[in-house]
Order: sequence, then C-alpha cells, then structure tokens
Amino acid sequence: MALDALDCELKIIDMEARHRMSAPVPVAPAEKSAPSLHLIPKDRNLGIMGMTEILTAMQLLGGIGSITGNDPTTIAFADTFEQSFGFSFNDIYDRQIELFKRLPCNLTKTLDAMKAALMKEYRRRQAAKKKDSEGKK
Repeated sequence: MALDALDCELKIIDMEARHRMSAPVPVAPAEKSAPSLHLIPKDRNLGIMGMTEILTAMQLLGGIGSITGNDPTTIAFADTFEQSFGFSFNDIYDRQIELFKRLPCNLTKTLDAMKAALMKEYRRRQAAKKKDSEGKK
C-alpha cells in the first residue's frame, strides 16, 4: 500500500516536470538597446530629409500595418525609424511640410539616389554574370 502511494506520488511529480518543460516560459520584454546602425544627419543622399522622404513614401504606399491592425500613424512610423537608425526627426510633421515645399523635380531626391544605386548594382551584376558566362565557353 505504501509502495502504491509512493508510486502515485512519483507519477504526479513526473507529470508536473513534463508539464513545466512543455509549458511556454514567459519572457520579459527586452530592454531597448542602442541601434547598431545610425543615420548621418546631413548626408547628401540620405540624412533626415531623406528619411522623411522614405517614411512618407512608405506611408503613402500602404502595406505596412500596426500591431493593432490599423494603419500606422505618422508618429508610429517616425518612432520606428528613429529607434531603428538612432536619430530624431524632432517633429516629423514639420519635416513633411518641408518635404512638400520642395519643387516637384526635388521631391524625390533620395528615392532617385536609391534607384540610381540599385541600377548601378544591377548593371555591375549583369556585367559580372556576362563575363562569367563568356569565361565558361
């Protein structure tokens, strides 16, 4: 009888141990650390106004949601950019006003520079690919 009770206790302990191992362990939210990337504020092709251009274009394109399922606010976009790249817009609404005061030919300076960089890399890769295929012949 005592052995049956002991056996029963061991089974309960075993079940509890298995349950603890399979149960999800709550994880404390990570502390915010300094971003590993940082923005050079007055960079010719990027900088704060360049980031304003990118942020505004991404926001207008849509396709990015918030954790609430709603469209993210301008402030939510700005906070994410600031945290990711370690800078401050100071006032994103003022930056956007500055952006839309530009002449139409200057409205997409950063996006144009990004396109040029992508096209340059594309042409470089195509040339390397062509050179490789000619070398194999």
